[in-house]
Amino acid sequence: MAFVSKSFRDFSLTFDKNAVTDDVLSLTNEAAIKESVKNIVRYNFYEKPFDPAFGGNIVGLLFENATAGLEEEISERVQDVINRYEPRVTCYEVVTQFDEDNNDLSIEIYYLIEGIPARLDNLEIAFKP
Repeated sequence: MAFVSKSFRDFSLTFDKNAVTDDVLSLTNEAAIKESVKNIVRYNFYEKPFDPAFGGNIVGLLFENATAGLEEEISERVQDVINRYEPRVTCYEVVTQFDEDNNDLSIEIYYLIEGIPARLDNLEIAFKP
Protein backbone atom coordinates (compact mmCIF):
# COMPACT_ATOMS: atom_id res chain seq x y z
CA MET A 1 0.00 0.00 0.00
CA ALA A 2 1.45 3.35 -1.02
CA PHE A 3 1.41 6.10 1.55
CA VAL A 4 0.24 9.45 0.24
CA SER A 5 2.12 12.37 1.72
CA LYS A 6 0.24 15.60 2.29
CA SER A 7 1.30 19.09 3.15
CA PHE A 8 -0.68 21.15 5.65
CA ARG A 9 -0.76 24.95 5.68
CA ASP A 10 -2.67 27.37 7.92
CA PHE A 11 -2.27 31.07 8.50
CA SER A 12 -0.86 32.35 11.77
CA LEU A 13 -3.42 33.77 14.17
CA THR A 14 -0.93 36.40 15.34
CA PHE A 15 -1.51 38.08 11.96
CA ASP A 16 2.15 39.05 11.75
CA LYS A 17 3.22 39.84 8.24
CA ASN A 18 5.87 38.15 6.17
CA ALA A 19 8.75 40.59 5.62
CA VAL A 20 9.28 39.45 2.04
CA THR A 21 5.73 39.11 0.69
CA ASP A 22 3.84 41.50 3.03
CA ASP A 23 1.27 38.74 3.42
CA VAL A 24 0.07 37.08 6.63
CA LEU A 25 2.56 34.54 7.99
CA SER A 26 1.67 30.95 7.29
CA LEU A 27 2.37 27.86 9.34
CA THR A 28 3.13 24.56 7.66
CA ASN A 29 2.83 20.89 8.59
CA GLU A 30 3.65 20.21 12.26
CA ALA A 31 3.52 23.87 13.32
CA ALA A 32 0.10 24.35 11.70
CA ILE A 33 -1.32 21.25 13.36
CA LYS A 34 0.18 22.12 16.75
CA GLU A 35 -1.41 25.59 16.64
CA SER A 36 -4.75 24.12 15.58
CA VAL A 37 -4.78 21.58 18.42
CA LYS A 38 -3.86 24.29 20.92
CA ASN A 39 -6.68 26.54 19.71
CA ILE A 40 -9.27 23.77 19.82
CA VAL A 41 -8.38 22.92 23.41
CA ARG A 42 -8.37 26.56 24.54
CA TYR A 43 -11.79 27.39 23.05
CA ASN A 44 -14.64 27.63 25.55
CA PHE A 45 -18.21 26.64 24.83
CA TYR A 46 -20.30 29.32 23.06
CA GLU A 47 -17.23 31.19 21.75
CA LYS A 48 -17.58 29.93 18.18
CA PRO A 49 -20.64 31.28 16.38
CA PHE A 50 -23.18 28.67 15.26
CA ASP A 51 -21.31 25.85 17.04
CA PRO A 52 -21.84 26.28 20.80
CA ALA A 53 -20.34 22.88 21.72
CA PHE A 54 -17.01 23.55 19.97
CA GLY A 55 -13.89 23.51 22.13
CA GLY A 56 -12.57 21.91 25.27
CA ASN A 57 -14.09 24.36 27.78
CA ILE A 58 -11.13 23.68 30.07
CA VAL A 59 -11.04 27.17 31.63
CA GLY A 60 -14.45 26.49 33.18
CA LEU A 61 -13.03 23.45 34.96
CA LEU A 62 -10.24 25.45 36.60
CA PHE A 63 -12.68 26.80 39.14
CA GLU A 64 -14.18 23.44 40.08
CA ASN A 65 -13.29 21.79 43.36
CA ALA A 66 -10.27 19.56 42.87
CA THR A 67 -11.47 15.98 43.12
CA ALA A 68 -9.86 12.68 42.26
CA GLY A 69 -11.76 12.46 38.97
CA LEU A 70 -11.08 16.02 37.75
CA GLU A 71 -7.81 15.23 35.98
CA GLU A 72 -9.36 12.17 34.34
CA GLU A 73 -12.38 14.20 33.19
CA ILE A 74 -10.11 16.84 31.68
CA SER A 75 -8.02 14.19 29.91
CA GLU A 76 -11.09 12.53 28.41
CA ARG A 77 -12.59 15.86 27.35
CA VAL A 78 -9.38 17.01 25.64
CA GLN A 79 -8.87 13.71 23.83
CA ASP A 80 -12.50 13.67 22.66
CA VAL A 81 -12.50 17.25 21.37
CA ILE A 82 -9.23 16.80 19.45
CA ASN A 83 -10.37 13.57 17.82
CA ARG A 84 -13.70 15.16 16.92
CA TYR A 85 -12.58 18.53 15.51
CA GLU A 86 -9.06 17.94 14.15
CA PRO A 87 -9.17 15.32 11.38
CA ARG A 88 -5.44 15.62 10.65
CA VAL A 89 -4.44 13.97 13.94
CA THR A 90 -5.35 11.05 16.18
CA CYS A 91 -4.94 11.87 19.84
CA TYR A 92 -3.87 8.80 21.79
CA GLU A 93 -2.85 10.14 25.20
CA VAL A 94 -3.48 13.20 27.37
CA VAL A 95 -1.57 13.70 30.62
CA THR A 96 -2.86 16.31 33.05
CA GLN A 97 -1.33 17.72 36.18
CA PHE A 98 -3.40 19.96 38.42
CA ASP A 99 -1.74 22.11 41.11
CA GLU A 100 -4.48 22.76 43.68
CA ASP A 101 -2.53 25.36 45.64
CA ASN A 102 -1.93 27.66 42.67
CA ASN A 103 -4.96 26.54 40.66
CA ASP A 104 -2.68 25.76 37.69
CA LEU A 105 -3.37 23.10 35.10
CA SER A 106 -0.75 21.59 32.82
CA ILE A 107 -1.84 19.41 29.91
CA GLU A 108 0.44 17.29 27.73
CA ILE A 109 -1.16 16.04 24.53
CA TYR A 110 0.34 13.19 22.49
CA TYR A 111 -0.99 12.64 18.98
CA LEU A 112 -0.21 10.98 15.66
CA ILE A 113 -0.23 13.17 12.57
CA GLU A 114 -2.19 11.55 9.74
CA GLY A 115 -1.31 12.03 6.07
CA ILE A 116 2.42 12.59 6.38
CA PRO A 117 5.00 9.90 7.11
CA ALA A 118 4.35 8.39 10.54
CA ARG A 119 5.14 11.11 13.03
CA LEU A 120 4.31 11.28 16.70
CA ASP A 121 4.16 14.75 18.19
CA ASN A 122 3.23 16.29 21.50
CA LEU A 123 2.13 19.63 22.84
CA GLU A 124 2.08 21.13 26.32
CA ILE A 125 -0.49 23.73 27.33
CA ALA A 126 -0.54 25.55 30.67
CA PHE A 127 -3.71 27.15 32.04
CA LYS A 128 -3.27 29.78 34.73
CA PRO A 129 -6.16 31.91 35.94
